[in-house]
Amino acid sequence: MPLTLREVLDLDVVRRGSPHVVAGSGRLDVPVRWVHALELTDVGRLLRGGELVLSTGIALPDSPAELADYVASLAGVGVAGLAVELGRRYADALPAALVTAAQARSVPLVELRREVAFIEITEAVHARIIDELLLSRAAAALALGHLLTSQPESLERQAHRTLISALIEGTGFAGSPGSLGDDGGEAAARARAMGVEVTGRDLVAVVVRLPDPEQAPVFGDGVLGTAEAVASACLAAGVPALAGALDDVRTGALLSLPPGGDDDPALRAIAARLRSASPAGPAIGVSRPAGSLAAVRDAFREAREVADMAARDPNGGTRRRPYYRLPDLRLRGLLHLLREDTRVRSFAERELGPLLAYDAEHGTTLVTDLAALLESGGNKALAASRAHLARPTFYQRLRLIERITGVSLADPESRASLHVALLARQESR
Repeated sequence: MPLTLREVLDLDVVRRGSPHVVAGSGRLDVPVRWVHALELTDVGRLLRGGELVLSTGIALPDSPAELADYVASLAGVGVAGLAVELGRRYADALPAALVTAAQARSVPLVELRREVAFIEITEAVHARIIDELLLSRAAAALALGHLLTSQPESLERQAHRTLISALIEGTGFAGSPGSLGDDGGEAAARARAMGVEVTGRDLVAVVVRLPDPEQAPVFGDGVLGTAEAVASACLAAGVPALAGALDDVRTGALLSLPPGGDDDPALRAIAARLRSASPAGPAIGVSRPAGSLAAVRDAFREAREVADMAARDPNGGTRRRPYYRLPDLRLRGLLHLLREDTRVRSFAERELGPLLAYDAEHGTTLVTDLAALLESGGNKALAASRAHLARPTFYQRLRLIERITGVSLADPESRASLHVALLARQESR
């Protein structure tokens, strides 16, 4: 699990600084990606987001407007928080303008009321972050290791899986541990040796997501069987590809296609072969074409998110499309990408909060009844039938929903707002 700001503030070395949160206390559970001690006002250009910034305040401006601009630059890059040590610049408390700006921007602002060596804080936090990262990778390795020792995997799939993993992890390029080459050249050479040309080609990432862990044996041998099925489907379609298991429920493939061509026929042929192996069919997510190996990592991330969303398609095995791209998921896809946005969550809570509270207090199912109406396009009779309720009973529940929410379900905009809130709530779970 990522280390949160709340956990950082609870570390012994930080507690020695007597930390006191003076703004943004509602965002203490944000993850801390790194810690930087910076004594600059234009720090935004040096940060990537998720950092806890440490400062003595000696370089901070005097005017309220400039302090507000400083906080805005931190908020703009998405820092985890700002901790300022009292004593050197500010004797007893941080300036009100700084506190007000941080509160307005929801940037956690911490006073360190006692002197503490910043290097001790950074070392302690970075050690925890690295430990968490190693534990996470070890767990993933153990899970996949168990999978691979319990099922046979061909040498070809092993080789493909290793190269795909290197590209996704970014270890195929300079500056990363275990680099495959300065510019990915060795990765390209390895792919070429496996019969897949990746230079001057459209590289399309495909992620095949099995329905769920307990149904993993879709192709008889779980995800490894799926990898073999994907490789066979690509071969039958005449598409050069790397294909291998990604984890215990996902298989990945990197297709090498002629640049600028129509990839739909090849993708449909591959999807058809997979469907013939399993009528229920896994969810297939496809990325936009990548023009280089450097872009493959983002392509796989996109394909994975699309596959995961498609796997939650309420139509399940009777999927309407042979494969999905991000535009195919439309509003649901947008809400999935924004699922961590606090503004979207707040919107869903405002729209559905009264109904959820009523259901919790009275043991009713008004949120489910509302979903039935909205998924039926506002057709009350159809919704009552799908909810297995008599029409008078269902209509009575709709009137109760209107009374609790204070909106009319006959109003198209109200129905649209409630429907968006329901979808957002589903995606945030």
